[in-house]
Amino acid sequence: MKKRLILLLLSCVILLSGCIENPYDRDDDDDEDETTITSEETTKATTKATTEVTTVPTTAETTVETSASTAATTVDPNAIVVGGISYVYDYEELSHADDDTMVLMTASLQNVTVAIVGYEAAADVINDTLNVIRSESTETYNLMKADAQSVYDDYGMEGLIGPYDLIATVEPSFISDKLISFVVTRYSYAGGAHGNVMLEAYTFDTRTGDLLTFSDLCSDESLFDGFVTSTIIAQIDAIPAEDQMVFPEYATSVVSEFDSAIWYFSDDGGAQLVVMYQTYSIAPYAAGNPTFSIPLADCNTYFNAYGQALFTA
Repeated sequence: MKKRLILLLLSCVILLSGCIENPYDRDDDDDEDETTITSEETTKATTKATTEVTTVPTTAETTVETSASTAATTVDPNAIVVGGISYVYDYEELSHADDDTMVLMTASLQNVTVAIVGYEAAADVINDTLNVIRSESTETYNLMKADAQSVYDDYGMEGLIGPYDLIATVEPSFISDKLISFVVTRYSYAGGAHGNVMLEAYTFDTRTGDLLTFSDLCSDESLFDGFVTSTIIAQIDAIPAEDQMVFPEYATSVVSEFDSAIWYFSDDGGAQLVVMYQTYSIAPYAAGNPTFSIPLADCNTYFNAYGQALFTA
């Protein structure tokens, strides 16, 4: 009887031990839960902080230095290399906002620097002009920014309509071991129905860095001007009247507006001289910038010995 009672008590103890929680096991579980929660909260807090820093500007205006030394540290590492000439681009993304963070002005400025193997001094001369172009784009941005701020201060966004915008590009159109042509395009919007486009073009001798003009290339510049403008008029004449997107007096304006047009060389579809007129000069805005191409072979007889040598091997 006594032995049975002892066995019964032992069985009860075993059963009870299975129902009682181990306090150490419970603490370990709690620690694991707390660690998980803490990790999740830390991740969320870090993500939130990063998002806030990215999207909320610390100042009303972002300023990008335009000096050559700064450009060298912010360039696109993927330089374009043609023959012995390297083109390295950097892009300035600018934004101007009022104190209430309302964006008043944005800009995207494309800048370029060249390096020419064997003609480093010529590259320096060319880069001097490219730096002037860079400075002019920056100055245009600053002027537009000041105007946007003034309009906003006086009339708010109702007067501003939308943020001002400036897009400036510098693109090579012709590249050889003897010359380079660049086309500079500045698109600006300062309210109104549409923006405006201003064009510039530069052609350089890659061995000297000289900026070339028709007088450098031609035996008789005025004779060549006449050839180019008469060729442009003939190209327009060849278009059916109903498809001619030019002003009726184009035969006059092609000549009178020629000085404000840009010219450059292009190897797109064969070597050619390209003439592009400014907006509104010979055609309505819908026509954009009327562009005309003349095969280089047709121009060659007007070139002097130096001009002809630029396009021979």
